Amino acid sequence: MAEIEDWLQDPLMEIDKGSYQYRKLKNSKDNQNDRWRSFHFATRLKLDGADYFCRQALGAASRPDDLGLPLLAHRLIRWYLDAFFFELMATYDTLLQELNTVYAYDLQLKPDAVRLNKIKDKLPNELFKCVVEERKKDWFCKIQWYRNTATHHYTVPLRTDTIFVGDILNYSKHRVSMHYFDDSGNSKYEPIERCKEYLVEMATFVRETWSKMITEFE
Repeated sequence: MAEIEDWLQDPLMEIDKGSYQYRKLKNSKDNQNDRWRSFHFATRLKLDGADYFCRQALGAASRPDDLGLPLLAHRLIRWYLDAFFFELMATYDTLLQELNTVYAYDLQLKPDAVRLNKIKDKLPNELFKCVVEERKKDWFCKIQWYRNTATHHYTVPLRTDTIFVGDILNYSKHRVSMHYFDDSGNSKYEPIERCKEYLVEMATFVRETWSKMITEFE
């Protein structure tokens, strides 16, 4: 049987008889390994969900929302975009659950209490430094801003630029941009296609974190 292609290139899973299997924690306690597997599955699921909603949002944005069923088109892009940022940030949250289960299991923290500052003393220094450095980067700060805005304030702010030549729509000039504010409070726009880069950034960060965790597995 041919090997299964895994777009996440997950080092904590391995191919066995043509299908992916979870690696096992060394000297795991009680249900620690089962618990880690559940969170690892959730991290992968969140990334897959972000990938799906990214595709849907970009597809919805490719067609002006004043054609066809305009109200539905307008809502679709906002639903998909909000869902994309929800799933992308949820990926980071479930990754923290993995780290807590693998390195700080003895703390017995409830899932809703898991925060980086709660488990940092249990993490290897290199791993902790990697997570902290990524959290400071522009890509992470932006997706966090978009997610928080969509969750607590409104939806991801959008601007649509549609150009008509007479009565004919010029599709090549149709653009959808996301609106955000930088640390100085300045209003900024970036193309919605930037979502693809955010997805890659998060997937790369997660994969690198997993790679640093591999010494804890058989």
